[in-house]
Amino acid sequence: MEKLIGSGTKAFSSENGATGMIRFLDSPDEVLEFIDGPDVQSTIVISRGGTTTFMSPALMSGVAGLITLQGAPESHLGILSREFGIPCVMSTSFTEGISTPRGETIPADGTTVRLDIAGDQGQVFLVEQG
Repeated sequence: MEKLIGSGTKAFSSENGATGMIRFLDSPDEVLEFIDGPDVQSTIVISRGGTTTFMSPALMSGVAGLITLQGAPESHLGILSREFGIPCVMSTSFTEGISTPRGETIPADGTTVRLDIAGDQGQVFLVEQG
């Protein structure tokens, strides 16, 4: 069962979305630690902004998808997601989740979500287990 929990601007259109577990990466050190781990291809990463260039190694390592809290398809991460064919929803607003230290609402790390980039806008669905 799925529930819509977020929407934003898609970086490109594709019938191929992505399903994976969330991981919020907020620093270069967190990205480098993450790409050395075992779960890169099954993870949808969240970045604060579309110009966050330190996220590039995560995209080059083949993450399942990308969500940004700010940014546009013309930004650095929007362009890279298109080039690598990684589903991306940008400037995403979430209706539920946990609060970051800056007060943004995001799904908690380990939450399973599905990105849909086929329609007019990008959508993030909570995939409820069970």
